[in-house]
Amino acid sequence: MKELSVRSLTGAVYVALTLGAAWAGPFTTAMLYFPVCLIALRELHRLSTDTPDDPAMTWTLLCGGGVYAALAMGAFYSDWTISYSVAVSFLLVVAAITWALLHGQPAPLSFLGGILTAIMLVAVPFGLMPYLFAFGPWMFIGFMILLWTNDTGAYLVGRAVGRTKLLPAVSPKKTVEGLLGGIALTLGVAWLLGSFHHELRLHQWIIAGGIIAITSTIGDLLESAFKRERGVKDSGTILPGHGGILDRFDGFLLAIPATLIYLFLIR
Repeated sequence: MKELSVRSLTGAVYVALTLGAAWAGPFTTAMLYFPVCLIALRELHRLSTDTPDDPAMTWTLLCGGGVYAALAMGAFYSDWTISYSVAVSFLLVVAAITWALLHGQPAPLSFLGGILTAIMLVAVPFGLMPYLFAFGPWMFIGFMILLWTNDTGAYLVGRAVGRTKLLPAVSPKKTVEGLLGGIALTLGVAWLLGSFHHELRLHQWIIAGGIIAITSTIGDLLESAFKRERGVKDSGTILPGHGGILDRFDGFLLAIPATLIYLFLIR
């Protein structure tokens, strides 16, 4: 009960900050999530590579933070095209490679692999997040609500009636019942969103809910696989009751690009 209370309190603070920033607008949201992205980069670096923290960690944060900023810029400035974002990202990676070569980095493959993994799985999804606002003021809020619904539904249904293990070799606690419960609840909430908010048609909201539920579950399982390989329970300790930033945002990292691809296809 105490664990659930701490988890709920932390979740409530997180929800309040996210919704408050969303109401303030995309720029405020991007500013709020920038330090969140940096912490997630740090956590993933430690999960994905054996390279010592410094200087590899510094380059991961520099490149990842730069990619986040370069991508997010396009959501606020129409003159900032995707080509600029790609150019900035490429130059940052080249700078990291050049530094590694000049300083005789002892594990160049691990060094570069850790940076690229962090960029692709953390910086890019977080940097794409502000683009949800382009589809209407409720699109970002709706996305987050559906993400939270799937996470909460899977957790509660799994604890209540979960019997059949989903992928025990990856995540022993996740169950098929929890997965189905999360998806069902997410589709229901997507129907409610579509009934009151018309950024998308009703059936498009429901499809978006299904995409979010499925991709966020895959992201959750991917992070579980990383943690299992490292032999750790959580990616960090910054969020009481949840663990690290990645433990809270693992589903977010695949759901954001998947949802944006869907939205651009139906636009």
